[in-house]
Amino acid sequence: MAQPILAIIITAAVLYIAKDIFVPLAVASLLAVIFSPVAGRLERFVGRFASCFLVVVSAIVVIGCIGYFLTIELTSVAVQITDYTDNIATKINALRGSTPEWLQRIEGGVKDVEQQVQPPSVPKAKQSTLSTVVQIPDTRSSVEQIAKPVVPILSGLIESLFIIVLLFFLLFGRKDLRDRIVRLTARVRVTLSAEGIATATDAVGHYLLLFALTNAGYGLAIGIVMWLLGLPEPALWGLVAGLFRFIPYIGVAVASLLPSFVAVAVFPGWSKSIEVLAAYLIIDQIVSYAVEPILIGRGIGLSPLALLVSAMFWSWLWGLPGLFLATSLTACLKVAGDYIPSLGFLSVLLGAEGTLEDYNDYYRSLLELNVSGARNIAIRYCDKHGLEPTFDEVLTPAVNLAGDERSENHISAESQQLVNDTTVALVNELGVRFSKPRAAGRLRILGACAPGEVHRLGLQMLLELLRRSGAAANYLDETKSSAEIRDFVKRYAPNLVLLSCTMADLSQRAIELVRGLKLDSPNLTIICGGRGALTDAAGLLEAGASQVCESRSDMRRAIRLYALWQAVSRSPGSSLHHSIGISQKEIGSGDSLTTSSEE
Repeated sequence: MAQPILAIIITAAVLYIAKDIFVPLAVASLLAVIFSPVAGRLERFVGRFASCFLVVVSAIVVIGCIGYFLTIELTSVAVQITDYTDNIATKINALRGSTPEWLQRIEGGVKDVEQQVQPPSVPKAKQSTLSTVVQIPDTRSSVEQIAKPVVPILSGLIESLFIIVLLFFLLFGRKDLRDRIVRLTARVRVTLSAEGIATATDAVGHYLLLFALTNAGYGLAIGIVMWLLGLPEPALWGLVAGLFRFIPYIGVAVASLLPSFVAVAVFPGWSKSIEVLAAYLIIDQIVSYAVEPILIGRGIGLSPLALLVSAMFWSWLWGLPGLFLATSLTACLKVAGDYIPSLGFLSVLLGAEGTLEDYNDYYRSLLELNVSGARNIAIRYCDKHGLEPTFDEVLTPAVNLAGDERSENHISAESQQLVNDTTVALVNELGVRFSKPRAAGRLRILGACAPGEVHRLGLQMLLELLRRSGAAANYLDETKSSAEIRDFVKRYAPNLVLLSCTMADLSQRAIELVRGLKLDSPNLTIICGGRGALTDAAGLLEAGASQVCESRSDMRRAIRLYALWQAVSRSPGSSLHHSIGISQKEIGSGDSLTTSSEE
């Protein structure tokens, strides 16, 4: 737990210290993601270099025009505000006059306390003689005085140039960069493909482009409404509203403050400023709940809380640029969590959709002694995904996790036993919920463990899946000896015996059991499975086993093959079918197990 926290702290520190490098890099990367589809389409007609050049020049022109327009219009508004100082002063005095009496008394008391705390002033008669003020000429050079205001401007220009150059090279070498990332992740054993990167990039770019278009539409609507209300410079307020809407949740409120103040200064009364505030909020709600669901859909599923926290984090880290980049960076992190397994925690933290219950929730509920809660999780998962996915993705991983944590002394033996017992009971319960009624002609399957075997859960899951397929599958208790198993097989007369051996030191007992069963019933088909069986597969096959399977899915495939062989052997022309064999394609993926050709 300490290592991930330490990694997060170090990463945040590096991002903060080197923000002069990472802010331009983040801006260029996001612009590259947004404009990459445009560059890709232009590349078909004018080539890669020309397409990237045109995209970068277009971006420079648009951003430059926006900056120039904002500078001119804000200056114009500042000049116009000075013409309405009398109106502003009148409204401020009106506010003071409408101050409640109790608040005026508090203000008066505060002023009295301040006067009493201040030291008494020295009478002028007792003051020392006037001192002569000597003015020392400024020794700083004129070059230094001129350079002081120029440095920030020059720094901004250099940063902008860095963003432009970086944007061009990111667009020009996007395919090569993608391949390098794939090779790098392969070296650190992170599963990531070129198709995955392309899909993730397209998802982020599509979302950010539509989000930008939505904000542009919001700004256009604000500009039109401000024009209808008679507010000066409506185009400026529309542009500011569209830009500030990139800031999650608080951006619209902040963007509405300045035009509301202008309305207070320009118009008599307070109604116009209230109309301005209402217009901002109402249009934002319409865009959020009517336009965005249609245009963007569910987007990439960002959590509102995650957006708010990310805005606070990035603004603390990078200031105002981080505040504007917060939504875009959070979207990139969320998509990275969706497509990179090792970063899956980001998808859980930042996602808006309810987290799917998995084996961790099932396992945690059992450790909290909430057996009914764990049972409900498994049942819900089974109802949604099916029986086999529940076995493979919930119950089996939970049992394996309990075994791993018990071996490391993270849980007690009682907790592990609770996980195992509850899972065994659930296997039987879920099997009953999904089982099909038995019919004549179904396979008679018997599941048994090698004498001394203690791990029976995998075999029980397989038998429940076979019952769901309609087979007459029965389980023989793991406490039975070899003699008892052989006696039961004689009386039950199954078509097929499934023998589980997960412990390597029991492989010899499994071989002896197979040899005895074949001695009693030479035509009996025996399929073995488990890690212990794999350690001595040759011995089991020599003893008479038909097949030794590596996994539960392999064993099910072998059983389907056996069922199909039985059906073909009983149908007309079976000798021909048997002589040519049965291919994997003929086996199919169906779960129905029958020994009759009439089904």
